Amino acid sequence: MKYSKTLGSVALSALLLLGASGCGSSSSAPTSDLSSDQAAIVALEAASEAAIAESLVGLVPGDEIPFGDGSFSPFERVAVFPTVKDSNGNLDPVATYAKVAELANTFAKHVANVDEPTSDPETFQGANWILAGTELPATNDLNDTEVSHHILGIPTKLPIDPSVAMSPANTKKVKVVEVCNSTYAAKALGVKKVGGETWGALVPNGIYHTTALPCEVTIYNDENAIYVDMLNPETIFTLFFTEVFDSDEMANLNFATEMMALPTKVKSEIFAMIYNAFDENNETYTKTAIKMGPIYSAMSKAIATTDTANGGKEPYRHYNYQGTKEFTSTDAKNIAAKIISVMTSDEEGTVGVQEADLLNALPSEQIGVHPAWRSGRLEPLKVPGGSWIVEACSPTYAKEALTTGEYHTPALPCEIAVFVNPDDNTTIDISFLNPEFMFGALFADGMANMTQEEIDGFNTIIENINGDLKTIVDYAVDNNITELSLGGSKITPIIY
Repeated sequence: MKYSKTLGSVALSALLLLGASGCGSSSSAPTSDLSSDQAAIVALEAASEAAIAESLVGLVPGDEIPFGDGSFSPFERVAVFPTVKDSNGNLDPVATYAKVAELANTFAKHVANVDEPTSDPETFQGANWILAGTELPATNDLNDTEVSHHILGIPTKLPIDPSVAMSPANTKKVKVVEVCNSTYAAKALGVKKVGGETWGALVPNGIYHTTALPCEVTIYNDENAIYVDMLNPETIFTLFFTEVFDSDEMANLNFATEMMALPTKVKSEIFAMIYNAFDENNETYTKTAIKMGPIYSAMSKAIATTDTANGGKEPYRHYNYQGTKEFTSTDAKNIAAKIISVMTSDEEGTVGVQEADLLNALPSEQIGVHPAWRSGRLEPLKVPGGSWIVEACSPTYAKEALTTGEYHTPALPCEIAVFVNPDDNTTIDISFLNPEFMFGALFADGMANMTQEEIDGFNTIIENINGDLKTIVDYAVDNNITELSLGGSKITPIIY
């Protein structure tokens, strides 16, 4: 099974302990009698439970995760669908891959077209969720073509049809549907008070967390099943906000109470939105809640990911560019758009073909690697607080990253945020997610089974990603953005 490399001996030993029955089930049916999707669920649940049990070893009182069920993982498997079979009952890989696209469209249309707080006010207590890349009324009637434009496709090294030679047309891509809620995003980014407008407080340095957004749902298949995964909001609000838990604001009971409740609240709304979309479309599938990736059951382990004094890494890299004017959010949007133009994007017809001078300056190209960087979208994404996000993707590096398991896809693409410095509107700040942190905190399980040579290769990739993205931004500033000065000095608005 495809997950054996990532789950390894944990999955095998868990299945041996589990015997022939499903997790938490009284059924005694052997897994060989189950459909492939149900057998996959049994294996995944067993591996997840074993990993959770391992993460609880040595946990001391007072160090528990204070929300959810006491453990979280970066990724969560929300639903599992059966594959599509041919007339002989065998897997039809092409039809199954088409079903993946259909399911992605179904979910995207639901997000874009349904006003969740109006349809289910008990569950959805924030603003209406929107499909990333759209600025529309609460209710709409978008069709498949209109939403597919806003769905990203992250390439893998796997073919759609294994019986046909690998080619661009026969390359399997993971579908990524990004969703955003202005209420929860505004609280995360320090625009709206956490804990109530009267007695609450703002998340400190909120805007410098921009690249942790938006929320991502991914859909893809293997030979056993079709999977719907998500980037767990419990991860977003914890690993990317570790410094908040030591902030003065946590002494405010109203702030602390809601800050601890937000991760699970956001997660529950996304779960509900996914299930509503598929239930309303009369889909046949299994609802799951399977933890995928490294398991965190101790707050000290979560905090350690960013403890830079003891081997942790900062989640973000921030750079400040001096300007010649007073900037607004509109200026930030225009600058982000120019970065996209320099990088190129998926729908321009010049995918991954940058100017020769830029190509020659990229660290990857200098060692003979062609990353083919591009923006996943034609336009930058707007988020609360005046920030604009560029979603950069290298098919070359994405394919390498996903050899650790396609469930890691929600950690991609590479986000770049552009915004006016909150303390000096004559400067622009540009932030990146730090690939070194991402691989250490979110891909640790996949890298655990690598050889030292493979790990060294991934470390080179990390260095190249950092260098490439900074070079692209600097090139755009130097050649296309006259109101900013070249350089971009590194700043540390958040101390880890």
